[in-house]
Amino acid sequence: MTDHTNFEMHKEARRITDKEMISAILKHCHVATVVMHDEPYPYAVSMNYGFCWEEKPIFYFHMAQTGLKLSLLQKNPKVMLSIHDWLDRAGYQPYRKENHDYRSVNVFGTARIITPEDEETFLKGMSVLQQNNYRPPVKQLTTRMRDRLFVLEVTGEIITAKSQYPISTLEEVPMPENVPNTPK
Repeated sequence: MTDHTNFEMHKEARRITDKEMISAILKHCHVATVVMHDEPYPYAVSMNYGFCWEEKPIFYFHMAQTGLKLSLLQKNPKVMLSIHDWLDRAGYQPYRKENHDYRSVNVFGTARIITPEDEETFLKGMSVLQQNNYRPPVKQLTTRMRDRLFVLEVTGEIITAKSQYPISTLEEVPMPENVPNTPK
């Protein structure tokens, strides 16, 4: 089994380890692919998310109260999140001699299902999710939430992050915009 805490990354100079920089990447992105254990192949689903980072990063998603995700997570709560932002520079001037740009974060963690009965945690998770997606926080449970939704909470245990080229400041986290090619 791969030791994700201690592996050498291809192009190690592009690894990002600073918590503030990783948080800034996560704030720019809005979709995480949640990868769960299934047989014979992993099961992956893309979902919007919210996160907060105190001692460890905690990600929040909303999900239906029935279905494959729920059954897989009940069998094995270990998950992987793949979060990235991508910019294609085809037809534009390269930046740092690169024809595309990306920032990516992988999170290995443990999922926990939050039911509406745990109202305080449920509302916190929904509010963090809403705010990360530019919506107002959730102040109270609605009948629809109580009857149809669970909150998926994923606590990150291992995080790896990388960019197309080495970055060292928060100002470098947003990718520079494409500049049109100049006619010859």
